[in-house]
Amino acid sequence: MKNLKVDVTDLKKNFGDNHVLKGIDFKVAQNEVVVLIGPSGSGKSTLLRCLNRLEEPTSGKVIIDGNNISDSKTNIDQARENIGMVFQHFNLFNNLTVGQNVELAPVELGKMSKEEAVNAAKQLLSTVGLDDKYDAMPQSLSGGQKQRVAIARALAMNPDIMLFDEPTSALDPEMVGDVLTVMKDLAKKGMTMVVVTHEMGFAKEVADRVVFMADGKVMEEGKPEEVFDNPQNERTKTFLEKVINV
Repeated sequence: MKNLKVDVTDLKKNFGDNHVLKGIDFKVAQNEVVVLIGPSGSGKSTLLRCLNRLEEPTSGKVIIDGNNISDSKTNIDQARENIGMVFQHFNLFNNLTVGQNVELAPVELGKMSKEEAVNAAKQLLSTVGLDDKYDAMPQSLSGGQKQRVAIARALAMNPDIMLFDEPTSALDPEMVGDVLTVMKDLAKKGMTMVVVTHEMGFAKEVADRVVFMADGKVMEEGKPEEVFDNPQNERTKTFLEKVINV
């Protein structure tokens, strides 16, 4: 695989006696969209959080953009500047306006002047369909709008890679489409993305590769049509039969 953005080798993560990741090998190429699917508790979100060291790996190696994230000597704050993260529950600052939420990190980290950040924020909010919400407070927004602000905020740092941790699971069904549309547009523009989701339609339509995880291991991976239409692993078959209306 050329132009590797993510290279994970034998990654293990234990929480006490609970072995959540049991030796994961995982790669993502530049401009690739990889979707992680699998039952709850399979380790998908933990894997994602190890990619920017929100969780410390127990053992194994995580290389992002050539940086060994799993090495304690690595300046993780610097490495994270190139890794955008969108969480399930938005994590917006409720005491700041929408615009201020998007502008904060680039200004604080000296990436942009205040004026540049304001211009970038307005442009990004327009990109996610929220150009009229620049001065709004987060609590006045719907869940779907908050998540689109969260995506704009992550993009404000101009990251090389975007991580999405179940970005639609906390949303009402009618709001899911707006968020997925923004993500599809990002994919079309060539953003490298790793997405944990239960939205199988999104995985089929947008993913270059689908990775099925269960019991802390990668059970199967391949192009969406391979995994969805002709799964090789019994665990994959059982899972897909439950989540896809046959």
